[in-house]
Amino acid sequence: MDKIKNSSSYRHSLFISRHSRAGGNPLEWSTVFGQVTAYAGITGFIGFVLLLTTSCSGPSHNDHSPLVQIEKHSNSNIEYSVSSDPFTYGIEKVAVTNSEKDTLFFIPNRVNHLVSFPCNNCHTQALGNMVSDDPSGKKAHWNIKLNHATDEALTCLTCHSSNDVEYLRLNNEKEIHFNQSQKVCAQCHSTQSNDWVGGAHGKIIGGWAPPRVSNTCVNCHDPHSPAFETRWPSRLNTVKIQELDPK
Repeated sequence: MDKIKNSSSYRHSLFISRHSRAGGNPLEWSTVFGQVTAYAGITGFIGFVLLLTTSCSGPSHNDHSPLVQIEKHSNSNIEYSVSSDPFTYGIEKVAVTNSEKDTLFFIPNRVNHLVSFPCNNCHTQALGNMVSDDPSGKKAHWNIKLNHATDEALTCLTCHSSNDVEYLRLNNEKEIHFNQSQKVCAQCHSTQSNDWVGGAHGKIIGGWAPPRVSNTCVNCHDPHSPAFETRWPSRLNTVKIQELDPK
């Protein structure tokens, strides 16, 4: 109540009321009323300008856009309170890096699980010296059937180095370690490779929390016959059951 009594509008209205009761001249009364009205109008106009100025100086609409908010939160340092380490502790890991040598994630060490590695245990000579026309002799890797593209597009030496069997090879003849075999696959399967790096292709081991560990291409695909066999789900739906056994 004291705040209202101390306001300028209240004091002017009280003055007008007293002036009227005192028998003031109507002309004088109207003049006073006009002055009060003008004062009130100026006060309101100033308040409106201040409000407009204040609102314009605040954050713009673009500052609240989703892209701005994503960039804002992406630049902030995130501290993770969980880790995948307890679930991948027993896996020997190999780092997957980008062109700047930054570690992106990890993959299981493949070499330790290759039964016939190192290849030099058997390949004691150059490949050219080991070629034989003797039909009675057992061929090396006799059980491997290459069912990957066509013979014109892909042979054993497309991926395996003829200079050093301990390494794979790229199309530019660069030698690649067996633990980096995904680089060989990425030459033809670039879309799948990009999805794999982003986490949309392949299976994550232990969870998404850092350090991320993912299966590599050859953990799921046989490089000599990479296509999966057609199979039905373990639990068939009722429509498929009727198709298989209409009785």
